Amino acid sequence: MLIALTGATGFLGSHLVARFLARGADVVALVRDDGPSGRHRLWRALDATGAPLPADRERRVRLRTVDLARPGLGLSTPDRRELAATVDEWWHSAALIDLAADLRSLHPVNVDGTRHLLDFLHRSGARGRVVHISTAFVAGGRLEGLVKETDFSDRHGFLTPYEQTKYLAEEFVRAWAHRHDRPVTVLRPAVLVTSRCRPPAAPRHPLSEIGSRLSLLSRSQTFWPTVSAAPGPLRFPGRPDATVNLLPVEHAAEVMSRLLGRAPLTYTDTFHLTHPQDTPVQWVLTAARQLWPRLDVRLDPACTHLGPAQRALADITGGITAYSRVHRRYDRTLLRRALSPAVPPPPGLDMAYLCQALRPATAVHPPHPPHQEAPCQTDLRHTS
Repeated sequence: MLIALTGATGFLGSHLVARFLARGADVVALVRDDGPSGRHRLWRALDATGAPLPADRERRVRLRTVDLARPGLGLSTPDRRELAATVDEWWHSAALIDLAADLRSLHPVNVDGTRHLLDFLHRSGARGRVVHISTAFVAGGRLEGLVKETDFSDRHGFLTPYEQTKYLAEEFVRAWAHRHDRPVTVLRPAVLVTSRCRPPAAPRHPLSEIGSRLSLLSRSQTFWPTVSAAPGPLRFPGRPDATVNLLPVEHAAEVMSRLLGRAPLTYTDTFHLTHPQDTPVQWVLTAARQLWPRLDVRLDPACTHLGPAQRALADITGGITAYSRVHRRYDRTLLRRALSPAVPPPPGLDMAYLCQALRPATAVHPPHPPHQEAPCQTDLRHTS
């Protein structure tokens, strides 16, 4: 089986490549650069996953330069024909994940890129199965209740432009599937994270990005005096019971890989790749305090004003503060049914895991046996 994958050098995409290889599939990575630098970037991302990689990976993974911003993906006619004739499944994982970016910046990649890929598949006559990786956050501004896998509506609005572009992309996917009689599997992952130590050049996940920014902030000569001047903890608008759904990327990629070759049952089979237990946002804030003791942030529904310290924190966290009022759950009935008899349970996310996930990237991995998790030592005595 040959899998074409966009976003192969990204955080999730690199884990998917590793899992696909483990299941015997070969991969053609649709990337921006298939030269030496692009290949080096892919191998670096794969190594950072910590997953066992086959000795023949150089032969089983090939790169192909595409431009998702251009119709036809910028491919020549022979390349389009060759891909259309040989690829068995098309997985679309490429996206710009930036909660602080505006709609104009996100739309060309997240929406137009999806449209160009699907147009290419139709015009080239490619008949392989299509898998679109969306996000559980297409639920948008819905703050409470149970979100079902069949739910898809924009009536609640959106908390960030990122959510809106992912919704628009999924909307296009659904219309395309019905218009061209081409079933598409839609996967909606939660916020994907890892506790694994990662080198600075490896793709980052949202918590590691926040940790890196907080590490820089810890050396600021202006932020900490502002925080210290405030009486007691730094209050931030939000509900104390707010939750965020975090899922280890290793688990998400493993579950996704189990869907390889699965015949779709409807035009848009949709599955939530979410953790059965939501993580309290306050836990994440407490983990940050253990790493940066002066950063004592509490969610307070009575707080309506953002002072200089709160505004700086909102900028540093890159839009994650938009979710300080969310308390919803995600149904996984269809995923469990698709992977019957059972979906393997993900590991629990405790305070130690969150501390590891928040830690900034390390320059050098500590020595560890090949293909084993590298245990970072959480030093809770760390000061800013």
